[in-house]
Amino acid sequence: MNMDDKLSDLNAFFDAARRDSVVLPEGLRARILADAGRVQGGVALNAPAGQTGFFERLREVLGGWAGIGGLAAACAAGVWMGFAPPAAMPDPVAILMQNTETQVDLFASETLQMAMAEDF
Repeated sequence: MNMDDKLSDLNAFFDAARRDSVVLPEGLRARILADAGRVQGGVALNAPAGQTGFFERLREVLGGWAGIGGLAAACAAGVWMGFAPPAAMPDPVAILMQNTETQVDLFASETLQMAMAEDF
């Protein structure tokens, strides 16, 4: 079955629905529209026009709730790494708590010195 056959079947269903559609009585239609107008008017009156609070603007700047969630996850990961860093990173809490100097060799200096000392 190709796409044209599927579309023709679908169009047949839509045509049948249009033929068999029920016409609402005029009184019911008027009451539905009046109720919808009343509800829409109430919503429009409750919302202040053009006034947004600080946190609403901040949420928009950060990209909505998804941006705020990403920022919270990044902050939590940063705090976690600060208190329990991976083995390759120095421990900032241990450095702050000790009065002695701590040496951290980030570049594995023996390997770097040996590589630089080799003649080409």
